Amino acid sequence: MKVIHITPTYFDESSIIGGGERYPTDLAGWMANCVDTTLVSFSSVRRNYSQGDLKIKTYPVKHLIHGNKINPLSFQYLGSIMSADIVHIHHIHTLISDLGCLIAGLLGKRVFVTDYGGGGSLVLNQKLPVFRVYKNAIVYSCFGLNFIPVELKKKSVLIKGGIDTDKFCPNISLKKENNILYVGRILPHKGINYLIDAFSLLNRSDYKLKIIGRVYSEQFYQDIKQQAEGLNVEFVHDADDQRLVQEYRTAMVTVLPSVHTNCYGNYTPVPELMGFTLLESQACGTPVICTDAGAMHEFVDNGKTGFVVKQNSGEAIAAAIKTIIDMSPSEYTQYQVYCREWIKPLSWSAVVQRHLDIYKSAE
Repeated sequence: MKVIHITPTYFDESSIIGGGERYPTDLAGWMANCVDTTLVSFSSVRRNYSQGDLKIKTYPVKHLIHGNKINPLSFQYLGSIMSADIVHIHHIHTLISDLGCLIAGLLGKRVFVTDYGGGGSLVLNQKLPVFRVYKNAIVYSCFGLNFIPVELKKKSVLIKGGIDTDKFCPNISLKKENNILYVGRILPHKGINYLIDAFSLLNRSDYKLKIIGRVYSEQFYQDIKQQAEGLNVEFVHDADDQRLVQEYRTAMVTVLPSVHTNCYGNYTPVPELMGFTLLESQACGTPVICTDAGAMHEFVDNGKTGFVVKQNSGEAIAAAIKTIIDMSPSEYTQYQVYCREWIKPLSWSAVVQRHLDIYKSAE
């Protein structure tokens, strides 16, 4: 079996910005351990290279349709479909996706799609029967299913998760520190301002709030830095993988406080389709707190691996943090054990096997 993953997201120097790029890249990388797998994407130059067993092909883009990085204009990539048995397209509403699906269908390939929200302003699926070609739409949360076109909902398959449990795993030799952790992009819909509110309300000078992530909104960053003045808050923008795993392992709790309506009054329909941070933390044996925004509640066993609280509420986050840090050692240990058990069926090895089973069942 030869599988090609096509992701229209433009791969430049700042390419790894969220799940829409990370998920197809990781899925393809883990799938390459089992079958012949190629990841096709786009950049400023034509490149063929490998990462382990994964073959990667990037095709040059001279024009981004209406400046949208997930809707590049390119045709060269279509030749890569010729050798594939399976074509898995990532993102539904882009020109790259529509063309790839139609050509793959004409060539008799089995075609699948996974969506990540958003899309381009120029597509073909509103005029042409693109969706009929897809064998299945594969979604990784029940929440995400709500955003799938009706024609694809009828043939959707749910495969939850995607976490590297070899990289993100406990280290029992490390002691827990009095740290509350946030990991993710610094953007208004991430709700970090409510976490800072919670930390202030917690009023525990013996604890530190660590905010780890790259800045994607300078205004929001300056606002939350001002909000954090006088509090024991540390911002980290350059954490590598080793540092990140260390922070997960030693934190008392990880918080993902995303919201649908941010502090500026702007609404985001899809704040989180999964929440990688939650999976990574639980895989390292650290309990989590998330809000009820998006799909996050599907990836936390509420009351066993952490807590799901209402969004836009520093008070709700503070109460959940207090519950965790006030636990007895035995209670906290039980949460750690549940975290590791909860994450097993969400590992990449399990997710890849389910994808391969779906591919084969479409023969």
